[in-house]
Amino acid sequence: MRPKLFPNLYSNRLVLDEVREDDTDAIYDIFSNPKAMSLYDMERLTKPEEASDIVDFLRNKFTHNSGIRWAIREASAPGKSSPLIGTCGFNNWVAYDHSAIIGYELAPEFWGKGYATEAIHKIISAAYNDELQIHINRIEASVVPGNIGSEKVLKKNGFIFEGRLHEKAFWDDQYQDMNLFALIKSRFLKS
Repeated sequence: MRPKLFPNLYSNRLVLDEVREDDTDAIYDIFSNPKAMSLYDMERLTKPEEASDIVDFLRNKFTHNSGIRWAIREASAPGKSSPLIGTCGFNNWVAYDHSAIIGYELAPEFWGKGYATEAIHKIISAAYNDELQIHINRIEASVVPGNIGSEKVLKKNGFIFEGRLHEKAFWDDQYQDMNLFALIKSRFLKS
C-alpha cells in the first residue's frame, strides 16, 4: 500500500506544507514567545527540547488521520524553501459528524500582514472543496477572550461568534474561558 502524500497548498504569498524536523527552532521561537503565547491556549515552552515534541505531535496528526497541521511559509523563489513563520490546520476532525476544529499561530513579527487570514482561507477552501479527502460541514475555532486579531481573522473568513465557553480550557494553573466561532460549509461556499 502506498503511503498518502501530504497535501501542500499554495496561495498568493504563502506555501503551506508539512512541518519538518528542521522547523524545531522556529517552533520553539513561537511557542516560547511571551507575546505570542499570551493569546494562546497552552503553556509557554521553557526548554528548546519541548519543541521537538510539538513537531512530532503536529506531524502525527496527518500520519494517524486525526487532523492535519501545515507549516506556514512565505512564498520564495522556485525550488527554495522559506523558514516556518507559523502553523495552521485542523487540530482534529470527527468523521461521524463531519466537523473539525481549526487552529493557527504566527510568529509576532508576521502579525498584521494578513498572512493568517490568507492561510486560513486556503485550508478552509481545501476542506470545503473536498481536496483533503474528508467530508467536513462545520469548522469550529476556540479563541482566548481578548484575542481581537484572531477574531478578525475568523470573521474575515466567514466565521460567526456562537458564544462563550466558560472554563473550557486549563493553563496557567487555572480554568479559562474560550470564545466559540463556527463556519458552515454552505455559508462559506456562498461567499
